[in-house]
Amino acid sequence: MVQTRAMGESFDINLYYEASIQEVRSADKEGHVILLRLNDGHNSLLRVFVGEFECGALVKEMSKKPGGRPATHDLMKNMLEALGYRVTKIRISALVGNTYHARVHFGRGRGIKTQDGAPSATEIDIDARPSDALNLAVRFGAPIYVNKDVAAKMSLPSLAFDERHVSAAAATGSHATAVPSAIEITKSCREEILQYIDPTIMDKLQLQLAIAEERFEEASRLRDAIEKTLASDRALALVVAIETALEDQRFEEAARLRDEFKKHRVAQTAAENQKETSDVYE
Repeated sequence: MVQTRAMGESFDINLYYEASIQEVRSADKEGHVILLRLNDGHNSLLRVFVGEFECGALVKEMSKKPGGRPATHDLMKNMLEALGYRVTKIRISALVGNTYHARVHFGRGRGIKTQDGAPSATEIDIDARPSDALNLAVRFGAPIYVNKDVAAKMSLPSLAFDERHVSAAAATGSHATAVPSAIEITKSCREEILQYIDPTIMDKLQLQLAIAEERFEEASRLRDAIEKTLASDRALALVVAIETALEDQRFEEAARLRDEFKKHRVAQTAAENQKETSDVYE
């Protein structure tokens, strides 16, 4: 999807944290991951999992290693510059299911003017994979932003990725072991939630679209439908409660809700399997 609008109208910085690439890691179990450090006052980190190719392209550009012929992201940069555009910023704008959505903003290059000689005031933003968006941001030196709602749901304390701190705390038995316990609760809650498919995803997307298009009656209907589902779906209610507890740093409550959610999910799966078995023999 491509959106064109006057410069600055499409981006509300109050809804975003600025971020920077802290590190690019490759793990056998989790694959390649980019760690984004958020300027949220806590130095939280957001994990963005990427493919091997995108990871290699990013590491190559960040390390300024000389290459041969232009790779895909280098070609994209060269084409944009040839057309008179540059990347002005990128943003991780939404979390749909378990997938991050990103947008890349393009503006006319410095000194570029329209046909009538006036400076261009048009910005274009397009949908993109976060891995491609981050590769372009690095190549253009463009700022990176992360939606605050996404950060609230998916970011983790920076100590969760500091293996030296965790190992030292465990070895000394110091009070710092309380920090990893909170981190482990956060991780386990995230992993448990990832196994749940939110039945209100489509309604939420349609709600955002209805609000943007000022179809307020339709938005009200969709909001009522979401609240009705939330009231009747125990699993969804637990997911919302877990996310709220984590956001408020009520880790013990989050752990209790996680265990309740897991018990509910296992029981629901067993009931569905039993029903399928019964249907086969009928």
